Amino acid sequence: MTFAVVSDSPREQLMCSGCGSVPRQRALIQVLADLHVAGTDVHECSPSLCTFWFLKRQCRTFDASYFWPDRPAGARVGAVRNVDLGKQPYADAGFDFVVTQDVLEHVPEPTAAIREIHRTLRRGGAHVFTVPRNDWHDTEPRAELTKSGDLRHLKPPEYHRDPIRTSGSLVITDWGMDLEQRMAQAVPGVTCEARVIHDPVLGIPNPVEVFVARNPS
Repeated sequence: MTFAVVSDSPREQLMCSGCGSVPRQRALIQVLADLHVAGTDVHECSPSLCTFWFLKRQCRTFDASYFWPDRPAGARVGAVRNVDLGKQPYADAGFDFVVTQDVLEHVPEPTAAIREIHRTLRRGGAHVFTVPRNDWHDTEPRAELTKSGDLRHLKPPEYHRDPIRTSGSLVITDWGMDLEQRMAQAVPGVTCEARVIHDPVLGIPNPVEVFVARNPS
């Protein structure tokens, strides 16, 4: 594999010239492989090209999704489904794994999305995810939903690159040191751990966190 420097961020710094992946995506795939995702049933929200093809080839069933608020819930849009993480069309306990990469910081109601994710997971199933987090303070909201359903900014708006919107995606939550605790508090019985991947051979020259939140077995 050969890599090109495309960013100052350690999580995004080196892009693979073959598949276009960046360190956080390669770290995510490494953790999924370690968790034996092959032959399982998986839903991935907001997939990258490399994770989409990795999971499609490995899994027994694979459903990928993005969210377009102006399209019918659950509708097919090409190879993906239109899914609001906070109001999912999936049945209870339908997946062994749910994968989200850099999604939860953009969800207007993260606790609702976390509960929905774990509702769709089987017993012992896992939500495997990445988010950028600050390791010097606890989680803080950057914006919140008002009673009328509008977003109220609590900090200056910040946007991240979005694969389906040129305007970018607004950051709603700055996740912090208490991330694992918040995941466990959102759903009784869920445990959450951070797995740190650091492998220069894979183009991950700096440690990258991948989180695994597991339903009770």
